[in-house]
Amino acid sequence: MAIRSVEYLQSLVRELAKLPDETEWVEFKCNNKQPQMIGEYISALSNSAALCERPKAYLVWGVDDATHKIVGTEFQYRKMKKGNEELEAWLSRMLSPRINFRFFEVPMDEGMVVLMEIPCAEKQPVQFAGGEFIRIGTNKKNLKEYPDKERELWRTFDSTPYELRIAMGNLDEDEMVLLLDYSKYYDKLEMPIPRNRDKVLEDLQHEKFIKRNDAGTWDITNMGALMIAKDLKKFESLHRRTVRVIWYKENSRLDAIREKEFCAGYAFSHEEIVQYIMTIIPQEEVIVEATRKSVVSFPEIAIRELLANAMIHQDLQQRGTNPMVEVFKNRIEFSNAGAPLVAIERIVDSVPVSRNENIAGFMHKCGICEERGSGYDKIVEATGKNELLAPRIENQNNQFTKAILFAKVPFELTTKEDRMRTCYMQACLAYVNFEGISNSDIRKIFGLGEKEKAKASRLLTSAVDGGYIKVMDPDTAPRYKKYIPYWA
Repeated sequence: MAIRSVEYLQSLVRELAKLPDETEWVEFKCNNKQPQMIGEYISALSNSAALCERPKAYLVWGVDDATHKIVGTEFQYRKMKKGNEELEAWLSRMLSPRINFRFFEVPMDEGMVVLMEIPCAEKQPVQFAGGEFIRIGTNKKNLKEYPDKERELWRTFDSTPYELRIAMGNLDEDEMVLLLDYSKYYDKLEMPIPRNRDKVLEDLQHEKFIKRNDAGTWDITNMGALMIAKDLKKFESLHRRTVRVIWYKENSRLDAIREKEFCAGYAFSHEEIVQYIMTIIPQEEVIVEATRKSVVSFPEIAIRELLANAMIHQDLQQRGTNPMVEVFKNRIEFSNAGAPLVAIERIVDSVPVSRNENIAGFMHKCGICEERGSGYDKIVEATGKNELLAPRIENQNNQFTKAILFAKVPFELTTKEDRMRTCYMQACLAYVNFEGISNSDIRKIFGLGEKEKAKASRLLTSAVDGGYIKVMDPDTAPRYKKYIPYWA
């Protein structure tokens, strides 16, 4: 959660008081402390902030609404109750959806000021006690009485991707460059850093990382922070978007060795996370042509692609969870918010779909991912070449996606489900390349020898009987048969 220093809050109060008039996203009060009034203003200001494309709205006690003079207030929100419930808890309970409004007590020379910071509405209008409110000029009104405003508000939710909404606003140039690592941005794109700061600002605007607001200061978009922030923890709405890597000693979650959080923007942290994972996964030394080499348990390309997928395709508006990588001795699990965007059984051959198109575009520009949707092709190909089971993709309650990458397992210890999934996904990969899989391919994938053709044949027969694959040409002699996915 972002820290609000006393100096910042005092400066904010003075800047708000300088406004020539109350706006749709700022309301001044002196001592009015009616709970119902406060709740309705939270709804109205939050919805109006969304219409005005403001990340926050403010309700301020201690500023005269006519003269905008700072006069101080007797309002003490900590001591107020509604019935037997504390005011803050009651307000939170009565709001739908619940939003993270915050009270601040700000000591000013003129007296104590209480400031409420209210996030803008994001997916739907904010209701209080079942009613939706809006600001019309400086007046609070019921949203249903203004259908044009209601339609405009819904269009705002539909038309502005979350990536391009404001993560932090009203910054001067110096504040902005302290938050964004523009030098690494140029390094990532292998471009020289411009000597002229105006050119830097122009480039960052072109990438949709920043934009100039009506007050002449700068706003950082969610995309700008997620891609090139020095520290995502400094952005209150994005502090749960950092990637966590948890390293376990064995194969259960009971014994974690270490947990590490990567707070830099994804354009920079992706490579750092991959290299960290490669250092902690199990390795063994083998002798190849008289040279000692280290062989890792999981192919790096698969780790790169699964990590990029978790970053790019997460549901950024879903609260309460980070993208996460859990490293076990026998597997790696990649988790992110949001259900899979395509049917899991068609994940290899599907037309590429992205939940966050702008982020996907920039990650492709950086060479981190492929826009043409070949990520799972690479993963399945890499696991097959390394005699590994195909990854398992899970849709968890339509809220989360989990992808599991398995270390090498002896054929005898694999389950029927693992074998069927691997056969099917390898058949999908072959089919998109206008091929089919054969008995020989299956033996290579599962590490079976020339004398184990019968095992591979039984596996293929089981996959056909189970409805996972089918024979490409039924008239072909048994030894030359090839197989394709059931839907082909």
